[in-house]
Amino acid sequence: MIPETLERYPALIVAISYLNHRLDGAVEQFKAEVQLVDGSRLYINEVYSDGALRKYAYYRLTPGGEILQGWDNAPHHPEIASYPHHLHQQGLIESSAVRSLNDVLDLLEKHIHD
Repeated sequence: MIPETLERYPALIVAISYLNHRLDGAVEQFKAEVQLVDGSRLYINEVYSDGALRKYAYYRLTPGGEILQGWDNAPHHPEIASYPHHLHQQGLIESSAVRSLNDVLDLLEKHIHD
């Protein structure tokens, strides 16, 4: 799932620094850290149950470790129109159309290469 997705973005992803896959019955988890072409890093955490993506967190950090952007679906911001999906950016919580790693990588590819 994650490895195949990452391979589709060679102009964006410089290296995969970390990749972990865990399977426990019907629950599957993928964690990864990738280095992006602009020097930032993307942390990826996805949890699937019965083959469906249930939880995700994608955080883009500066080379120094500061959060640039973070997308997740943790149910802790019910005031957001796209609840539970939301974006952390510049200290704010905003609505987000992101629902998958592909969505994030598409956004980053456009942002970084524009």
